[in-house]
Amino acid sequence: MLMSIRPRHVESILRGEKRVELRRTRPVIKRGQPVAIYATTPSAAVVATCKISAIETSSPSDLWATVKAICGVTKDEYDAYFADSATAVALHLTEVSALEHPVSLRHLREAGPFTPPQTWHFIDGMRLTGMLADHPAASRLQAMIS
Repeated sequence: MLMSIRPRHVESILRGEKRVELRRTRPVIKRGQPVAIYATTPSAAVVATCKISAIETSSPSDLWATVKAICGVTKDEYDAYFADSATAVALHLTEVSALEHPVSLRHLREAGPFTPPQTWHFIDGMRLTGMLADHPAASRLQAMIS
């Protein structure tokens, strides 16, 4: 799974302050799902990896009670994000690790057609190998899905 996250939230995840990623819809995944984290612009690169340790789905008001201390956003930001949404999803992140050599959007596009995900998308091993070609992070990212 390749998941797009805003750079300020990625930084908070890497510092260990933000331990859940909030979404309006639940991806079809199971506990233990490996994730490559794509930091959106201006970073525009795959910058870290993690695993999903748990998936929590609830109403926005009920979910806030369980994630407010670990979601990395204010109540106002949370409410604005989930406005008009009946469902709130918290993807609990574990084994978070920054890549020593981030994979830039330029590299990904040079390796073949690539459009950054709006939220997330799934990548199989063959596609990942093609996208990474000779990038220094290739073996680490490929090991995630082996």
